Amino acid sequence: MRGLPDISTVDLSRTRLKLRDDLMFVPQIYGGEIFYHLEVRTTAEYYRVGYAEYVFVSLLDGRTSFAEALAVASQQLKEKALTQSQAMAIYSWLLDNGLAAFADSDASSSGATSGVRESAEKGQFWRRFNPLWMKIPLGRPELLLRFLKPFVGWLFSGPATVMAILLICFAGMKLSSQWSLFTATSGNVISRDNWLWLLLVWVGLKVFHELAHGLVCLRYGGSIREAGIIFAFLAPLAYVDASASWSFRSRWHRIHTALAGVYIELILASIAVIAWTNCDSALVRHLLQNIVVMASFSTIVFNLNPLMKFDGYYVMSDSLQVPNLSSQANSVLMSLVQKFFYGATTGQPTILGRNRFILATYGTAACVWRLLVSLSLLMTASVLFHGAGLVLAACGVLLWFCKPIWKFLQSLARLWREYPERLFRAGFITGVMGMLAITALRNLSAPVMTTAPGVVEFSDGEVVRPNTSGFVETVHVKNGQDVVAGQLLISLQNDDVTNQFHDLEQQLAQEELRLQTAAGEHNSGALNVAQGNLVSLSRQLEECKKRLDGLQIRSARAGKVIARDLPSLVGTFTKAGTEVMTIGREQEKELRLSIGQRELSVSTSLVGKPLKVRIGTHSVVSCVLLRVNPGASRIIPHPAMAAVNGGPLAVAEPDEKESAGGDRLRLTEHRFTAIVQLPEDRAEEFRGGERGTAALGLHESSLGSYLWRFGNDWITRQIDMVKSPP
Repeated sequence: MRGLPDISTVDLSRTRLKLRDDLMFVPQIYGGEIFYHLEVRTTAEYYRVGYAEYVFVSLLDGRTSFAEALAVASQQLKEKALTQSQAMAIYSWLLDNGLAAFADSDASSSGATSGVRESAEKGQFWRRFNPLWMKIPLGRPELLLRFLKPFVGWLFSGPATVMAILLICFAGMKLSSQWSLFTATSGNVISRDNWLWLLLVWVGLKVFHELAHGLVCLRYGGSIREAGIIFAFLAPLAYVDASASWSFRSRWHRIHTALAGVYIELILASIAVIAWTNCDSALVRHLLQNIVVMASFSTIVFNLNPLMKFDGYYVMSDSLQVPNLSSQANSVLMSLVQKFFYGATTGQPTILGRNRFILATYGTAACVWRLLVSLSLLMTASVLFHGAGLVLAACGVLLWFCKPIWKFLQSLARLWREYPERLFRAGFITGVMGMLAITALRNLSAPVMTTAPGVVEFSDGEVVRPNTSGFVETVHVKNGQDVVAGQLLISLQNDDVTNQFHDLEQQLAQEELRLQTAAGEHNSGALNVAQGNLVSLSRQLEECKKRLDGLQIRSARAGKVIARDLPSLVGTFTKAGTEVMTIGREQEKELRLSIGQRELSVSTSLVGKPLKVRIGTHSVVSCVLLRVNPGASRIIPHPAMAAVNGGPLAVAEPDEKESAGGDRLRLTEHRFTAIVQLPEDRAEEFRGGERGTAALGLHESSLGSYLWRFGNDWITRQIDMVKSPP
């Protein structure tokens, strides 16, 4: 309102506050200390304060002034009472959050209340219309939850939880027995063609997830005030307001409420796993696999991640018995930063020992995580939505980074006015640290090993190719099967060759009959013609017999079958000379490395020398680098190496010239190949197609150059993965 003074101009020590009538206090115990949970019942807002703060706040009845309330609280709490500055901070906090208002006489004289509410409403306006995080309420779901509770509420009882844990363990064992098959087809889950199914599964699972939170919250006497949809970067997420669980006195009830969503999703994932292992329909198995991946992996990575304010955060907060974990961690981190740079102390620290170290570590990890997630989301939005994505990214920068930077600049200005010596100290320390950092980045070698990814292949395998073209009729072996010399591998069908062979047999029989007739009649001319025809037909029949025998592809040596997707060959036409499989010996294997241009000089210097290789989960093995092939290519050396299949190499769609070969993807850069010979005494431990890594030595570049390239490569990979999904 025009003409009303700002709250900063009011002498708060002479004012009187009155708490809201709908404010309720509930005591809770954290780590042996008493805290009070504040609930605004009409707006479903929740806060926590310590016991000393509660004693001071409870005295604000509209008749007691700030000074009187502070004096009474000091008499009751003695040395544990709030200081005047702490009490003033609580006083202002109550006003800022609308938890209290000036008494009538004070409000008319100060006029500060409307300014406080106007500022709060302005902040809520910007949060409400944040394009990166839009919350759309859809009403109160409590009637629906109370209707569902008699039917499904038993799922959250003790006996049902034990049965669910056994179900999850059983599903885990079933999945582990078919893990190779599951992972081989899991790449299709995140493919571009599957995004619609993935979105539908995601939305459906989140509905069950949020309903579970609501049901458990009702189970312990809480209320669900609101449900709706949150659009995070235009991705829909369901939500229910189960914040009433914060008022539960038992932390185990609060933990149970927080874990209810993950619990129900893991049950659904377990049922999907069991159904997947017993289903023959390809479409149904694909849908079940979507459910398994989204209900297990994504739930564990995101919902149980304590660095994000999802379920795992609240579980960790209650497990550590640290209320407001994020804000307290930030406070501890900021106090350490201020003490180091400014030499300032914020009074006697309230958190000491192990908890202070845990909070400082958590605060640092959460800051780094938020920064990485923010950058990743901004890059994803800018690439996925093109021009609109750039606008979204710009809004994200303004909403996430500009406000903290502005507050930081304001704090510097305040320090310049009030404590200039602290600002000089911070500038000096920052300058010294910057010089030390620059010196270290320029002069220190990167303590990072140069590595090259690779895949295990048979080194001296027999490439099996048909000698005759034909349609694949039967595949008699499978990938990884041991075969002996002469064993039938594939049967082809070629009616032209078969019919030609039978025709030649008939012609040969007729010509033999003519020869016998000419010999009986002593007809020398006819005899010579018949003999010549017999020689020609015999030669043709012999050649046709070879072509006919070529329809039965057999192994020329003993070994193991190496092939990809053999069953898909049935019914396809295979030209003569086309590679269909390889027969290799277990003792003859090599690691085929993919070398980047930066690692080429290091790799060539190691030819003929031993190097360390780690393949899969096996122990390190000492090998010899045989050669580095001089030609670079964008062809993927092996499907297991592609990032879309869980490999280390980024891939992209081929251009028009490269797509002529029929391959769907290409490497994003030209890379060289190198061959590492695996020792015969260890070769049998490794499977064909298993990924490995070779250590090529320490980086030759400086630490700064390495970090710059690493960051640039990481950003490039993220953008490439978004641009070229599988």
